[in-house]
Amino acid sequence: MVGKYRIILWRHIETNSRWKVLPPQAILIGAYLCFALTIPLVVFAESGFSYKVSIEGIRNREVKKLLEAVSQTVALRDRPPASLSLLKRRMAQDIPLLSKALRSQGFYDARVTSDIKENTKPIQAVFRVDVGPTYLLKSVDIRISEESGTLEEKPPGPAQIGLVLGEPAQSKRILDAEKRISQWFRKRGFPFPSIDKPKVVVDHAERTLSVEFQVRLGPSAVFGHTEIQGLESVNEAYLRSKIPWKEDDQFNADLLQTARGSLRRTGLFAFLQVKTGEAVDTEGRLPIIVQVKERKHRTVKAGVSYKTDEGPGGRLSWEHRNLWHHGESLTVEGTVSGIAYAAEGSLRKPEFLRLDQAFILNLRVAEDHPDAFTNRSIEGTGRVERMLSKGMTVSAGLGLKWQEVDQLGQEEQYTLVSLPMTFNWDTSDDPLDPSRGGRFKFETAPYRDFSGADLSFIKGYAHYSRYIRLSRKPHLVFAVRGTLGAMSGAERDEIPADLRFYAGGGGSIRGYAYQSVGPRYENQPVGGRSMAGLSSELRMNVTETMGFAAFVDGGGVFESAFPDFEETFRWGAGLGLRYLTPVGPLRLDIGIPLNKREGIDDSFQVYVSLGQAF
Repeated sequence: MVGKYRIILWRHIETNSRWKVLPPQAILIGAYLCFALTIPLVVFAESGFSYKVSIEGIRNREVKKLLEAVSQTVALRDRPPASLSLLKRRMAQDIPLLSKALRSQGFYDARVTSDIKENTKPIQAVFRVDVGPTYLLKSVDIRISEESGTLEEKPPGPAQIGLVLGEPAQSKRILDAEKRISQWFRKRGFPFPSIDKPKVVVDHAERTLSVEFQVRLGPSAVFGHTEIQGLESVNEAYLRSKIPWKEDDQFNADLLQTARGSLRRTGLFAFLQVKTGEAVDTEGRLPIIVQVKERKHRTVKAGVSYKTDEGPGGRLSWEHRNLWHHGESLTVEGTVSGIAYAAEGSLRKPEFLRLDQAFILNLRVAEDHPDAFTNRSIEGTGRVERMLSKGMTVSAGLGLKWQEVDQLGQEEQYTLVSLPMTFNWDTSDDPLDPSRGGRFKFETAPYRDFSGADLSFIKGYAHYSRYIRLSRKPHLVFAVRGTLGAMSGAERDEIPADLRFYAGGGGSIRGYAYQSVGPRYENQPVGGRSMAGLSSELRMNVTETMGFAAFVDGGGVFESAFPDFEETFRWGAGLGLRYLTPVGPLRLDIGIPLNKREGIDDSFQVYVSLGQAF
């Protein structure tokens, strides 16, 4: 049947038309050619044309960034439409989005128009904005719903929730104020307040805006039982001592955050959560749940370094962070380098007599042999450290040091008693690679020699570092540091050589050898009674794992009791490479002395270590 049908059809076509039926192979080839020729046309149609976007009439950079963020015309620049009409449609769809964004900034009369400049290459898609007058915040009202009952304290005023009457009525500030209202009530015994969508009234005649917040307080509560979950070896009483509330105290959500911070600072937990129960019980108590997962309490650390002025170095340490199950930490460390051999241990007992206080005991046995002197010593210090606020501590204690010092062939023995005192304030965001904040440290100690010599003196040292992030992409940070030191009460040569001030090296003036800057005798450094220094560094991360730095360091050491700024400062400069690791940047710096001393200074110095220079 099939063959017959095909013969009839063939005959019919031959009889009534000049066209001939092609064989199946020819039909397939023709279809393939049509499809192949169509592909470039489709690709060309989808690729469209390139264009640039500009937003005119906006001077405020933050507002302009906001408009660019909401614009689809900006977001889809890499996917241009197939025709100008589709581009016009895309821009037209953006206008209500831009207008809404402008209203969020207080521009309720703003007008947005669009235009396309076709005669430019690439084509210019232009939004023109007339922001009009800025609408100002006229009034803020916080109302408590009737079913919430009475509130003993007056609700917060505009300033308490971050709003200022007479300033631009920006929606972000209003949304932030809504969060602050909730926090305000959560601090005053209401754990579950709810706030309706703010009622906003715009007065176009006065060009002002009024806001009303409707608050449902929910049940008031006191702290109920605190349940602790996940403890293994840490003493529960020690953990509970970090909790700043007592059962039946009025609920205050801020105390939950305080507890998180106190527990986190112990360093004992890999996971930590402090949260409320889901509901207040019939007696008005709200249970609290503290969930923890303990870290491994023992840590072994190893590190290596290399500096052309000090040679290779290595460090090995062992730490136990929960020695007697109350957060006590014990650290034992050994150091070997081209200029020192040392073994030291440190014991820290938290909550010593007070919750915010710790007792710290240090012991160090060492032989230091830099170019300036050789020192063999045994030193022990006990001190009490108190936290004044976040990042701010003060400490004081008693130190005892026996030492034998050899400098320029003269050997001296000392038995020194000291009263070291320290003030430390750290607002930086990272211990090894800071990008914001600052660090200030002041140390002072009076010394008295009890080996028979009539020797007493006082030493003071201060330094301040500041970190400024200039941009996020690329990650660019400017760091600067200033240092000052002074000693009085004895002549320079009477003071033990290792306690005098020196400068030069990877943590001081890069480009000069370790301790080489300052007074010299017979071409050997002998140190001084005062010092001053200044360092600056520009740090840039170019990838997630690679960064660069450029630095300038300067300073001087002086024989006088206080820095003499009329004497010569030594300056060094150089470049550095940073390999960014999870534990901090691996630093390679090459420093060059800018005022090189013939016969003393090398042409350059190389420093390799973990962490930034300061």
